[in-house]
Amino acid sequence: MTLTIEQIGKYLGQSLEDPMGRPSGRLVGLTADIKDEVQAVQVAQSWGEVAEYPINFVRVIDGHPIILEAWRIEAEDLKREHDIIKRRRQALDLLLKDGDIDQTEYNQLRNSYEDINKEIIARRENVVETLREEVAKLEQQIKDLQTALTNNKMLYTAAEIDENTYHSVTGSIRAGLEIARKERKDIDNTKESLQSIDNLDASITTTETSASPKIPDVVVIKMRESV
Repeated sequence: MTLTIEQIGKYLGQSLEDPMGRPSGRLVGLTADIKDEVQAVQVAQSWGEVAEYPINFVRVIDGHPIILEAWRIEAEDLKREHDIIKRRRQALDLLLKDGDIDQTEYNQLRNSYEDINKEIIARRENVVETLREEVAKLEQQIKDLQTALTNNKMLYTAAEIDENTYHSVTGSIRAGLEIARKERKDIDNTKESLQSIDNLDASITTTETSASPKIPDVVVIKMRESV
């Protein structure tokens, strides 16, 4: 994806969010080439550090810049690369069948595609492991939020906090739970879509009878301010 300084520069100084609507920091800088195409962005985070993200980590959705997670970018790349290799392998089989390519050249190209696909599968396993770690963090986060919700209700019932405080804190906790559960579902969908990345012979056979799962589109979740 290509973004020019004109396209992304107007967001300088504005806050950015992740796909779940959580704040990621403030856009404070751009790195561009001589064509004015942005190569990277600098984001000032709340604890004072400035992080740099490649421009392919940035999406502008509904007029607002979003920073994607590294695992999401890698999942998109893997699915796209696998689909390209799969189509080329199918085209190669047709060329051999029609006699437009000799067996030696066919074997060489087929082996090169299979080697590339093996690398893609290895990268997929790394992404899946990252997703497992993310799910474990989310499950702990959900558990902690549920505990906080129970404790908050107990304090209110015991008249140790007033009604306004109870509703304010409870609203924040429930918003956090909603986001954590949606993120968990989003990760599960990504893991499922990555299962379509397999060896070329298996994936080509599967394609003949069913469509490949698609990496889910980014859905930005907006957090509601608790009253």
